[in-house]
Amino acid sequence: MENKNRKILRNIHTASRSILYIRNISFSKYGLQRGQHTFLTRIVENPGITQEDISLLLRIDRTTTAKAVKKIEAKGLIIRKKSTTDRRAWCLYPTEALMAIYSDIDNEIVTLSEKCTENFSTSEIDMLNDLLEKYMTNVNREWANTKNNI
Repeated sequence: MENKNRKILRNIHTASRSILYIRNISFSKYGLQRGQHTFLTRIVENPGITQEDISLLLRIDRTTTAKAVKKIEAKGLIIRKKSTTDRRAWCLYPTEALMAIYSDIDNEIVTLSEKCTENFSTSEIDMLNDLLEKYMTNVNREWANTKNNI
């Protein structure tokens, strides 16, 4: 018999991979490659975010973040500026080119989110959000413990 906690983890992992696949296909029409939309949404939501902070926010190592930032900067979707408070840090800002397509990207994310919960009542959506926030508290604790022990 399968462990119920293990089944939850497998379902979350499968859902995450499926959603990422759908998004990657959907956003390829904007010239975006695997996972780049994730960086772009966080930069639009947090203009001036540092590369270090976006790495922590997305739980992605600094090298992967640097490569992704370099690629999306080359596409003219973001600009990097040296931080005025920390000369080692780079701050990331959306460009007009990104802002011109961002509402379309955001609409596709919202539409997919709605499709994934289309048979849910409002109270079920609220309950799922509450449970996932509780789950993420535990995940974040374990992530921090693991990261601190490397």
